[in-house]
Amino acid sequence: MKYNLGGRGKGTEYLTVNLEEGCDIKYDILDLDGFIKGDGIVEEFFLEHTLEHVPISQYKNFLLHMHKKLKVGGGIKVIHTDAGAVLELWKEGKLPFRSMKKTLFPPADYVAWNPLMAHQNMWTDEDLAKDFIALGFEAYTFDAGEWGFDLRDEFYPGTDEKYWGTPIKNLGVYAVKV
Repeated sequence: MKYNLGGRGKGTEYLTVNLEEGCDIKYDILDLDGFIKGDGIVEEFFLEHTLEHVPISQYKNFLLHMHKKLKVGGGIKVIHTDAGAVLELWKEGKLPFRSMKKTLFPPADYVAWNPLMAHQNMWTDEDLAKDFIALGFEAYTFDAGEWGFDLRDEFYPGTDEKYWGTPIKNLGVYAVKV
């Protein structure tokens, strides 16, 4: 079994799990026991722009719980915004501070629409890989592509549009249960 935690819509390769309507399993991804009845049975978890929404108070236990659910040799594939790369864009003057901040911490209207959209944590790929290694995984980084900046400023509409399309690097980490 493969699960896309936080995914939207119906899955083909993965069963999508989310609290939103229209996914394969409507359930809280933090309660793995609620929709995965056994341990050591999952082939892979996929989290795309999801892990940063896990409350920091539950982050470590969430990783450990996924470890428990995985088969030996099973993995966790994580893709999301690389915080270190975003900070570099700001330091290099390629993204203003307000745009950098919105990239790392979603705009208020996103969070008002869905409180689960709030980011709780951020990493570079090396930093996230270290977290997995500390918990007994083997972890590898990979090129996870990028997305084009497209966020609006709620106080100064239109000021960010000249930065739209700026490539925002994603981090990619694959952690394997050994």
